[in-house]
Parts: sequence; C-alpha cells; structure tokens
Amino acid sequence: MATQEPLVRFYELSGPKPWSPSCWSIRYALNYKGIPYSVTKLSYPAIEPTCESLFPSMEGLDATVPIVEILAPPYAAINDSTPIALLLNERFTEKDGFKDLRGLENVAKHEEEQRFLVRSLLRWIMYDVYQNALDPSDGSKEFFKRTREEFLGVELKDVLEVKGGGEEAVLQAIKNNWANLQRRMKDDDGSGEPDYLDFKDAGLVKWIEVASPAKRDKLFTLYGDDTFAKLMKKVEKCTF
Repeated sequence: MATQEPLVRFYELSGPKPWSPSCWSIRYALNYKGIPYSVTKLSYPAIEPTCESLFPSMEGLDATVPIVEILAPPYAAINDSTPIALLLNERFTEKDGFKDLRGLENVAKHEEEQRFLVRSLLRWIMYDVYQNALDPSDGSKEFFKRTREEFLGVELKDVLEVKGGGEEAVLQAIKNNWANLQRRMKDDDGSGEPDYLDFKDAGLVKWIEVASPAKRDKLFTLYGDDTFAKLMKKVEKCTF
C-alpha cells in the first residue's frame, strides 16, 4: 500500500523521545483522527525563529509549540495545542472520513482546573526533564536551564525542595489537583473512545514517564487504584 502524503506538518520539541505534554495532546489528536502527518523536531532555541517565519505577524501570539501547518488547501499555520485541536476538527471532518475529536467544548474549564496541577508536576519533574527528556546536542538543555533558573531564582536541582516543599508535599498537591481525573475514570474501564480531555491528561503522564520512569511508576500508585492504568489503556491505540 502506498504511503499517504502528509496533510499536516507537525512541529514538536526535540528529545530522545516525544515528551512535551502539549505536543503529546496534538500527537494523540492527529493519530486519533487519522490525519497523515510529518514531524519536525524543534530545539528550544529554534521555536521563536520558526514561529516568526511561519506567522506573518506575532501580535497576540506566543512563540510556543506545538505548531501545525495544514498543507492541504487552503494552507494554514497555527500554534498552541487547543486552537490546533479546534482547527483540526474544523478542517478534517467526519464527512471527509476523519474521526471527530470530542470533548473540546469542555477544554477551557479543564485547563483552568489543571493550572495548579501543572505547576505541581513541574516542581516534581523539572530537573528530570532537564536531565533526561531534552536533546543534549541542539542547545535545548542550556536554554531550558538558563531560562528556568532565571525565572525561578533557584538551580533546577533545587526546585523540588525549595519551590515544592519536598516530594511528599508535591505528591499531595498532585493528588488533590488531579482528583477530577480520578472521578472521570471511576466508572470508565478504559475500553471506550478517548476524547480530547483524555489526551490532555495522558500527555501529562507521558511527560512524567519520559522525564523519570520511576516517578511514572510512583504516579500510578497515587490513588491506590487503576485510574492511570485505565487512562493509558484508553489512549493506547493513539500512542505512536
């Protein structure tokens, strides 16, 4: 069977394995919808010049990934995960043979609920991301270390203790702030169709997994149940 020509060019952060949670949410969405795409890896230093080359004006835009270019006419380029997901649903419809990405109407509330969760996760794994997730050869590690240490005012190796109050405190915060996932998965056996909220949550799990497999294992015991196992089972067919 001939390989389909890509309809989308997908830009994600570089690294030995895909790791960015925002990029994973779009990787999941592309795979679920069945959209043929190619992947371009970007180093941290390359994000801003790439955005400036793709977007006629950066007014109102942050230089961030993921980015997609829709190659099928009419051409479009867009960044930031949720606007990308909305555009993918608009341009690649069920009428044309692509699955509909469900759950987008709830994503604003979901993202607001996860604001403190993401902060806690960052404190837990920031040093692990630096150590294990970034490409060591393209300037990403140096960029990540410099910008995060300037912003936080502490060395990366000290973020968990100084900003998070230690692992026990951070894990309790994660447990409290991810309770909406536990509630959502309570009566879900993981065999149904995933939606975009599942992809957002699973992207966070992949982030932890790549940064530290040991912390991923610890996460899976957080609630003393199968919340995370069922979530990852639900997105398994889209995990490539």
